[in-house]
Amino acid sequence: MMKRKLYSILFLVALMSASMLMTSCDGDDPEITDPVLSNLRAKIDVSAIAFISDANSIDGRRIKANQSVSFADNSTGNPASRQWTFEGGPSSTSDSVATVTWSEQVGQVRVILTITRSADEATDADTLDLQVGTIELLNRTVFGLEDKDSEIDALSKWFSWTPNDGTTSVAIETADGANGTSQSLKMTAQSGFGEFQLRPHENGPEFLVSLKSNTTYEYSFYIKGSESFTLSEATFLNVKNDEPKEGWYTPFWSGEEGVDDIIVTTEWKSFTYEFTTTDLTTFGDKGYEDGTADNAGPFFKHFASFNGSELNVWIDEISLKEKDQ
Repeated sequence: MMKRKLYSILFLVALMSASMLMTSCDGDDPEITDPVLSNLRAKIDVSAIAFISDANSIDGRRIKANQSVSFADNSTGNPASRQWTFEGGPSSTSDSVATVTWSEQVGQVRVILTITRSADEATDADTLDLQVGTIELLNRTVFGLEDKDSEIDALSKWFSWTPNDGTTSVAIETADGANGTSQSLKMTAQSGFGEFQLRPHENGPEFLVSLKSNTTYEYSFYIKGSESFTLSEATFLNVKNDEPKEGWYTPFWSGEEGVDDIIVTTEWKSFTYEFTTTDLTTFGDKGYEDGTADNAGPFFKHFASFNGSELNVWIDEISLKEKDQ
């Protein structure tokens, strides 16, 4: 009888201990069970932003350069402070609603909201990727010249030429790129005539582009030389794969009406041009029936003298985008 009572007492003690342990694990500790302290979650609210519908942008989210947009902090868990970080220009802020603009078409950017709670010093972050400005159309390995890990050999995609009295060569310069970058394309031309051409090879659509009818584009590049000279031509050329090989192109000739001389100096200088395509379906040449000019790319040409018999030309950060309307 005594043993049975002892067992009962021991069983009750064990049951109470287990109950206390379960209760403790279930959250009697206020630092664990308090919903304010257990649900710290950073959340960026974009409901106030009128995004431009663009299937090519990240999750369809695109805004224009100089478009004012407001990101709101919709975090949970009673954060005591916050910090907004914006890639590509806008300054960081700790406001609950951050209203910012990107002054240029910087491309893909990331917005980061980091929150902190003073009660337990917990932190959390939320990120948002979006497109500022229109999509870059030119392959960045070939025309941005910064992708060192790509399977595409950028040099093999470029063609250079000079008359029979001279030679040209191209190389990747691994120092002092344009606009703070580290690489550029260097062409060395040796010619008694002072003439050279530099353009992509017409050997594949993976790095050339298709231009649409009745569309305005923004074409830009950086250039410098071993000496100052006036570049004769910076066209955007459509080199077709069917006959005739060369068809439609937009010229930017030095001296052309409405186009300033393309004066190259020994320091990096940026040039930007706008051009608008016509209705390409009206062209008689084969290949334009669908209203596009395929296999298009930049074409740099010079046919005036330069000092001595050798000229080095560096080109970098070549870009083509549809103009943001």
